[in-house]
Amino acid sequence: MSSLQEKLTVGSYIFNKKLKGEKKYPLVLELEPLLQCNLACAGCGKIQHPNDILRRRLSVEECIAAVEECGAPCVSIAGGE
Repeated sequence: MSSLQEKLTVGSYIFNKKLKGEKKYPLVLELEPLLQCNLACAGCGKIQHPNDILRRRLSVEECIAAVEECGAPCVSIAGGE
């Protein structure tokens, strides 16, 4: 998607939300399908989680369901660095 297309998509999304009178709505979904990473980021805090939590994974179906439920025009995928 080009930069112009992205701007038009987000602009249209915001315009429609404002037309509907919605005061709060998501702009970006931060999707983190893998919780395990190298734990090298200062201040992250994930190193405090037990290993069974860090080994969890979201399935493709769970990721798609989260995107559809959120409805945000942008999705940022992070985790597992």
